[in-house]
Amino acid sequence: MVPFIPKQPLSPREIVAATRAMLVVARADGIHEAEVELIRRFYEGAGNGAVPEFEALLGEPGDSGAIDAAVFEDVEHRELVVALCVMAGYADGAMSEAELAAIRSAAKALGVAQTRLAEIIEGVKDHMVAQLAHLPEAASVAKVVRELG
Repeated sequence: MVPFIPKQPLSPREIVAATRAMLVVARADGIHEAEVELIRRFYEGAGNGAVPEFEALLGEPGDSGAIDAAVFEDVEHRELVVALCVMAGYADGAMSEAELAAIRSAAKALGVAQTRLAEIIEGVKDHMVAQLAHLPEAASVAKVVRELG
């Protein structure tokens, strides 16, 4: 699911913080069901029952997603959170300017340089296209690639 797999798994505390960051991105232009489902799948898959119920985080006020970089053990985990935020931004089919601004803010808070952010965004796009590459309808895949451009 995620194109950036860390050597060490995220701790429960990091999973909660990453989920909150993804929710900030999703809420930036009005949260969509596709975004909620992507975030839920990450949260429930990564948490292994060691985290609060997803609905508790989903029900938190929209301004509760400030990122505390100290929560994340290393640069690899910080970059993973940025990649997850990018995936949340694209989950509804298109990333809005508001979502991109929220991602830039998250990257800054996590100490991820803008040049590295651009690389992460391209990596996520490549991952998304690779997931579609096996489809027989090449024209549809090409259209998605242009829209991600």
